Amino acid sequence: MSRKPGTAVHRIPLRQDHFRSGWAWSALGALLAVVGVVVWVARPEPITCEATTTATDTMATTQIALPPSSSGVATKRTTPPEPAPTASPSSAVPGEARYYSFSPGVACSYQDLPVDGFYVGISTHEYGNADLCGAFLDVHGPYGDVRVLIADRCPGCAPGQLDLSTAAFEQIADPSQGVADIRYSVVRDPDPAPEVIYEVKPDSSASWLAVLFSNTGNPLRQVAIRPADGGDWQDLTRGPDNHWTISGAGEGPFAVRVTDLYDNATEIYGLTLDPGPHRTGARLYPNEPPPEPDTTTTEPAPAPLPAPTALPTTPAGSEADRALAECKAG
Repeated sequence: MSRKPGTAVHRIPLRQDHFRSGWAWSALGALLAVVGVVVWVARPEPITCEATTTATDTMATTQIALPPSSSGVATKRTTPPEPAPTASPSSAVPGEARYYSFSPGVACSYQDLPVDGFYVGISTHEYGNADLCGAFLDVHGPYGDVRVLIADRCPGCAPGQLDLSTAAFEQIADPSQGVADIRYSVVRDPDPAPEVIYEVKPDSSASWLAVLFSNTGNPLRQVAIRPADGGDWQDLTRGPDNHWTISGAGEGPFAVRVTDLYDNATEIYGLTLDPGPHRTGARLYPNEPPPEPDTTTTEPAPAPLPAPTALPTTPAGSEADRALAECKAG
């Protein structure tokens, strides 16, 4: 890793045995709670503040760029009727940004990241068990705004301190300063919805499968697998390197159900043990906003006018006519 003076030390991706799935919720609480109203450490001395502003929607964007691959998988998007409640990610909170040069081997295991892309490393406390890999942050600094992908872990950072890629830092502050005061927030359902990509680890087999998901837009909460021709779903375990693993899954092909932190879900059919990146055609959330309600009104048809009422007439030759004729005759 090339490092500029005054920048953070490069981090080696964490490699440990897999943790229990409960880590996902603890790490989610770590960042989403911090992005809400908790004590943030933007400098060596902690400060306390509340969320006050909202990041804009006009952010520069970067998404994981993997080489295309024809996988032939089929997908089905599923949406639960009642999404689980989650903390609001829309409130921006104060923090501090530094910069460093990203290199291959980021903690989230994403491959082929462009050197001029917009990425961020977050503190070990917020990183947890890779629980926030794949999420985006909107960062506002002295020069403007940038949207960055959570791709790495910063062991030397306190909660609220971010390590930005060089290209991202240059969007929001002067690199010669080394650090910058910022505000940032977690992005939910970044637009447009990216196409989910999966990559099977080369040493995977029928007895042990490891798969990495990228381009999810939101961080993932759960991955489950079953034979493509049917059977019971089995949950995979997420490791600190962001790979989802399971033992004894078999030869495949498989159906995989991927669920994000907001309970958006999609099912991918035809996953095999073939290594390398595979495009799925699947997206975790709608690619277009819901249609706006029709506000046009139709003028009601005017009520028909009542039929004219005829004046009463006296039948010809009536007693009244004869009496009137006799009166005129004298």
